[in-house]
Amino acid sequence: MRPGLLASLLWTGLRRNLAMTCAMIITVTICLALLGSGLLLRAQVHTIDDFLLDQIEVVVDLSDGITPGERSALDAEIAADPLVADVRYESKQQVYDRFRRDFRGSPDVLAGVGPDDLPAALRLTLTDPRAARDIVVTYTGLDGVEAVRDQRGLLDPLYRFLDAFTAGAFALAGVQALASFALIYTMIRISAHARRRETSIMKMVGASNGTIRAPFVLEIAAVGLVGGLLATGVLALAKIYLVDGRFAKQTMFPLFGWSAVWETAAVVLGVGVLAAAVMASVALRRHLRV
Repeated sequence: MRPGLLASLLWTGLRRNLAMTCAMIITVTICLALLGSGLLLRAQVHTIDDFLLDQIEVVVDLSDGITPGERSALDAEIAADPLVADVRYESKQQVYDRFRRDFRGSPDVLAGVGPDDLPAALRLTLTDPRAARDIVVTYTGLDGVEAVRDQRGLLDPLYRFLDAFTAGAFALAGVQALASFALIYTMIRISAHARRRETSIMKMVGASNGTIRAPFVLEIAAVGLVGGLLATGVLALAKIYLVDGRFAKQTMFPLFGWSAVWETAAVVLGVGVLAAAVMASVALRRHLRV
């Protein structure tokens, strides 16, 4: 089929069911925007993770009653551990000074806490930060060790929060995908009925199944493309006004960059076009028997 004729059929089909076309575009846009939001949340998790991997330490809190023999045995075991790259000792006063710096904005937390209330500690820098949990298991319960803390574990609530939002975005995207399929199914049914005479003539003149199906599939793929472009615009606006605007003032963690937005946009556009075309093909099997 000539490209010009195919484009003409495509435009006629979309214009013929304008209300349905607009409804599909809106539904697909919402679906793809939710999908993109989930992907960007995952990108934010990876951004935080990569940032923290270079800074996270394992802290070994020492018991107040640790003996010289226990300390020597602990030092020897840490020195022989291939997962430990460096060890720094912090006295009670140094731990207290760090505590005051970390909570300088929370006077209620600082109130009533003195140097003697906090244990001396060993701060371990690891050769592989991902092995922190192994270090925690290895040194917990040793003589002279009060507790072993993986600093990355302190961020578990943040990770759970982001994971919950990601799962919610993907779940809502799935629901919207079902709504999109229902609209596509309805539009294919209406289009197939409206073009039944054209389809019959094309069959009579020997048109191939692919030629007959092409306008229907391209109509839905075009809807997916428009929805993907609109969803990309929504994600770009969210990056500008939320990430680079509202949340840019926080200095605790880095935020995902534009590269994550463009990578997500490529996925969103690809999914929009391909998924729409596949949905159209599935709907065609029932309502256009060619």
